[in-house]
Amino acid sequence: MQSAQGRLSTMLFGEPLSQRQQGDGLTRAGTELDRALRAVVELLGRETGPSQPYDQAALEWGRIIESRYDFQGIAARRAGLIFALHVLPPVRQHYAKAEPELVADLEKRVLPCVVPAFLSGMAQRPEGLVVMTSALTSMWRESMGEDGHVAGGGGGVGEEEVQQPGAQAKGEDAHG
Repeated sequence: MQSAQGRLSTMLFGEPLSQRQQGDGLTRAGTELDRALRAVVELLGRETGPSQPYDQAALEWGRIIESRYDFQGIAARRAGLIFALHVLPPVRQHYAKAEPELVADLEKRVLPCVVPAFLSGMAQRPEGLVVMTSALTSMWRESMGEDGHVAGGGGGVGEEEVQQPGAQAKGEDAHG
């Protein structure tokens, strides 16, 4: 079993406030995240083999790993791990061994919602990705449409309300 610090939930969202100790929490978090990100780089190397695109990717991941253990550096590391979870099935499989419910929720519900928006913003706000992932994982447990239903989704069109193309409701002209 992984230590509490090495658990995915702790790496992504931090230690619970009731369990935090005085001292070097950022250093502990950064060390664990660096270990995870180095494993991601190794995985990419095994899957892609030597190439110029891999070298560039390894360089960029290395920049994240070499950043400081401060707010921005930890947020960048967490965002990198979130991205790896989204795009690399072996990363999800590894962490699902210890936290299957969290990984399943991230894979099916949360990451398809948050990662594309993060990337469309040129990945410039890693802390936003981390906060949104945390909020949706811990505070917003309702369906977000991944199963075809949106919780509290009143105002949608039910099957009984769907009109055939070209058909108009009684009393409506072509302009509504």
